[in-house]
Amino acid sequence: MYFKLALRNVKRQMENYLIYFLTVSLTVALLFAINNIIYSSNLTVFVDRGESARTALRIMVVMISMVVAFVLSFSTSFLLKCRKREFGTYLTLGMTRKNLLTIFLAETLVICSIALGAGLAAGIFFFQGLMAVMMKLLEMEFSIASCSAEGLFRTVLLIVGIFLLASTASAIYLKRVSIYDLIHGEKKVEKGVRHPVCWFLVTAVSFSALIACGIRFWTGTDTALRGGSAESMEYLLAGFILSVLFFHMGIAKSIVFLLLRRPKLCSRGSNTFVLRQLSGSLNANSVMFGCLALLMSLAVAGTNFSFIQKASQEETLIMSCPYDIMYYANRIYREGEIPLEEAESLIEEYAGIEQKISWRIYETGEQEFYSRTDYSMAPNDSFMPLSDFNALMEPLGVEPAKLDGQFMIVCSNPKAARADWSDMVWEQDGKTYTFQSSRSDYPKITYLYFYVVVPDEAVANMECVEESMAYITKRHRFDGMGLRQALIQLCASDDMDNDRIEFEIREHVRREENNISAIVVVGALFASAVFLLLAMAILALKTLSALGEDKRRYGILFRLGMSEREQARALFRQTFSFFLLPFALPLAMSIPVAAFGVHLMCLQNMETAAQMVPMIAGIVAAVMASLYLLYYTAAYLIAKRAVVRGYTT
Repeated sequence: MYFKLALRNVKRQMENYLIYFLTVSLTVALLFAINNIIYSSNLTVFVDRGESARTALRIMVVMISMVVAFVLSFSTSFLLKCRKREFGTYLTLGMTRKNLLTIFLAETLVICSIALGAGLAAGIFFFQGLMAVMMKLLEMEFSIASCSAEGLFRTVLLIVGIFLLASTASAIYLKRVSIYDLIHGEKKVEKGVRHPVCWFLVTAVSFSALIACGIRFWTGTDTALRGGSAESMEYLLAGFILSVLFFHMGIAKSIVFLLLRRPKLCSRGSNTFVLRQLSGSLNANSVMFGCLALLMSLAVAGTNFSFIQKASQEETLIMSCPYDIMYYANRIYREGEIPLEEAESLIEEYAGIEQKISWRIYETGEQEFYSRTDYSMAPNDSFMPLSDFNALMEPLGVEPAKLDGQFMIVCSNPKAARADWSDMVWEQDGKTYTFQSSRSDYPKITYLYFYVVVPDEAVANMECVEESMAYITKRHRFDGMGLRQALIQLCASDDMDNDRIEFEIREHVRREENNISAIVVVGALFASAVFLLLAMAILALKTLSALGEDKRRYGILFRLGMSEREQARALFRQTFSFFLLPFALPLAMSIPVAAFGVHLMCLQNMETAAQMVPMIAGIVAAVMASLYLLYYTAAYLIAKRAVVRGYTT
């Protein structure tokens, strides 16, 4: 009997369950997609260190599932509040609380079962979409991936766990709530805000702190990239979290008070009614607004930075690995001899050799240049002859350097670029050389913190400590991982670390960075989508949970002569303002995030990547706004049908 009653209730309450059903279905689809990626056999094949990637994604899924369970428990309580009077009537007619809980759990089970099926069906397409993104990031050709039985099992297991937690929250609520609260709870008068002026000051202070945290993060990152010591980011993160929470608490408790003090605004139409409607709801949900805004802000920042990282990857790779293959041969620090001829045979086999460029590093055994830096464990000064330097730069399209009896510092580390050599006069073999410039924008061709480019005659009596080689290969896309493994086997000996070789292979580095980007971007997309879904669902369900009281109040307006159109306008302003408050700040964050991304790219001389950052931020903001409009439209139409039309027909 109870199950039949539950089925009938589901049919009757379909509008109220629509948003809950949509949220559960999309969450199931996302969990199914990410679990299939985690447990797919392709992950180990496509991604180097696939087990590490799998572990990282597992941890993320578990943490997000806990958030989902917590949020859906709240969502279930909102559904209960929508039907307080109905459940109170059941108890009055003689049903026990156990019977009541059985009915509600049966209803939720029906909805979750249907949502599970719909979510799994949609999850197949989500899975293929995420796999397409991953294949694109890995620079591989996409093909339809097969679903995993383990992924399906894990998804069902997570959903069952989430359902049990949500059911526990419902059981606790139904056990403790009184019959009077169920029947008359909607008629309770919401408490007004105490000390709204103080809350306005909290808003102003927290907003100032939010801006200060952003500025400190900007300057701290800037300092770190320039080689300085940045402050601890943990304090900035804690300050950001607290600022977002208190800003939304303060504005929710003070904005209506400020607007009600404007007579011209209040005298227009139904503005006073709308503001009174918002007063209690904003006050009661101020903490919720802060938490939702924080979730959405993290979603915006995480998604933007993951794509910004990918956009800058190619230019970073060109600067850090300017040649297809580079060989570093340090005579002092390397034990044993590398069979270079055999290594070149392997390179020829895997990629082909089009051109070889050699260069040398010299030392005097002194630390005249390093003495002007703040390195505590400084090596000896390193010098490169001008002819070798220009020979390396010319194939890269870099204008040849000219010294004219001077020396130039080329910095590979931001910390070295802070040193001042401008007044230094260097003597070598009876000749003096003056400072010309300190450059950090040249491609990285050595592992040294910095090296000194000098005229060729200056190195005549120095000791050559490194004879290295740069290779331009015939094929720029080849099996970098396979070549690296072959070189490791060739270079391995009892005296050397088997995983350490003197060859830097750009295709191997590209593959490694692609792996990281694929995991970061897919993980960020999954987490951001779930956070946004949950935030929008809470706002929508919270709006619908107050429909009982809204019906009564809008009914009074109708009896006082307000038309259906005027009621609809008032309801729109009320619900739109409720939705907008926690959404505005995360959406606006796209602007400073994009500006920071552009600054970050320009600071590292990545102009091409910098041009892509605004487009990335715009796409993220557009997707976020679309999801917002989807949920708001659904909530508004349901509310309009229940509140406005119910009193005009």
